[in-house]
Amino acid sequence: MLSKTMLLLAALTIFMVVPAFADPSCSTGNFVGTYTRLTPASDAVGDGVLHAFAFQLTLHADGTVTQYWTGLPDYQNTLGTGSINIGAWKCRDNGNLLVTLLSASYAPIAANPGLGTLDDVRLVSHQRSTMVFNIDDNNTLTRLKIRTRNYAPADDPTDPNGGTLGTLGTTQVVYKRLVASAADLTAP
Repeated sequence: MLSKTMLLLAALTIFMVVPAFADPSCSTGNFVGTYTRLTPASDAVGDGVLHAFAFQLTLHADGTVTQYWTGLPDYQNTLGTGSINIGAWKCRDNGNLLVTLLSASYAPIAANPGLGTLDDVRLVSHQRSTMVFNIDDNNTLTRLKIRTRNYAPADDPTDPNGGTLGTLGTTQVVYKRLVASAADLTAP
């Protein structure tokens, strides 16, 4: 009798646990990690050189998030640049992932020969971007919505009601998990 009870208890436990592992929603926490997406190759400065850049989105277990765009250092003194995006994430009741990121944009400025300065960049604005992601599976996130507030250089980008609210973006963008692989180590 005891063995039948234990077997029944084990079977019920398995049936209750397996769906939790298969659930790709935010509640499982299986999405924590680094995801990437590629931007289409383009000729940023008209010199005939194509550049494809990657977004690197890292969701940390403590609820913080960073996103880096590999195009930031390209042509800083001619096109400007930006900061790394730093913020927070949380799960929504519907299983989606809510992400808020803060960043800054910089524009190039000309050298001032009288002061002996070189070409440089200066702060133009801050941005506060809020995004909603669907967790498609343990290796895929799809950004469903994005909206950005822009702040003047002297404004407080941590004020959720400050700045100027931009339009709602609904173009879906897919991020894929970056997975460690030893394949290159064993290639001929």
